[in-house]
Amino acid sequence: MGLSENMHLHVAGEVECQVHPVVLFSIVDHYSRRETGQERVIGTLLGTETDGKIEVCSGFPVPHTETDEQVAVNTDFHATMLALHQRVYPKQKVVGWYSTGEEVNESSLLFHEFYGQDVERPVHLLLDLGLGDQHRMSCKAYISKQLSLGSSRLGTSFIDIQLTVVSEESDRVGIDTLMKSASGGDAGAFQMSEADSMEVTIKKLLRTIEGVGDYVDKVSRNEVTPDATVIQLLQTAMTAAPNLPSSTFDKIFDSQVQDMLVVVYLANLTRAQLALSEKLQSVAISNAN
Repeated sequence: MGLSENMHLHVAGEVECQVHPVVLFSIVDHYSRRETGQERVIGTLLGTETDGKIEVCSGFPVPHTETDEQVAVNTDFHATMLALHQRVYPKQKVVGWYSTGEEVNESSLLFHEFYGQDVERPVHLLLDLGLGDQHRMSCKAYISKQLSLGSSRLGTSFIDIQLTVVSEESDRVGIDTLMKSASGGDAGAFQMSEADSMEVTIKKLLRTIEGVGDYVDKVSRNEVTPDATVIQLLQTAMTAAPNLPSSTFDKIFDSQVQDMLVVVYLANLTRAQLALSEKLQSVAISNAN
């Protein structure tokens, strides 16, 4: 079939790959759900390409078999999932494929050639989930280049290209949601923790204000000897508070509440998107069978 060689070269000014965090999360999720004994997973990458800049916006897993005797891709599943995906995102096209592992190999060349049938210059995104010595995931992007001598084809090499992870505001909100809900289980738990946290904070503030009010009343009635340190702290707190009309304070408070509601809405939207993706995958599997 030819030579498959991992050449760590950077092709400056030719090809640049940008990947959204949701793509990396979906690959990690695919890998965590792999079958017992399966060493790596592969899938299709979708996005856009403009002037050599490839933006990977989403992707979906593709079943495959990989043994010493045989390497095969479920092409029917791939076609079905692609058709379903493009109904929702018609502007996104196939830009390449992904796999997990430490390096490219002979099987990677076969998968790459499969995607090269429909994509002029497919990108191979390699995500190493072994964590390595630094306990960090490694992510690299490659394109292929034919090696030839005269009219004879010697093989194919994988060339390392520039890869950056890009995130929009919605991506950052989603990542913050996942990080905060990591110990709570899911987005629903995150929403409850946000509401509970605000309730606890407000109750604590009310108790503090009540305690300060009782202290001031007792000092005014000469029931308690005034403490200079406490009085100084109260004066500092009063001068630090902005002198705002009640209407302005209400406006600022409502704005903060609306920001929190937007985060809750985006968390719900993320859950709906994940549920829709699982439904589409289930439909594709049933149609392929």
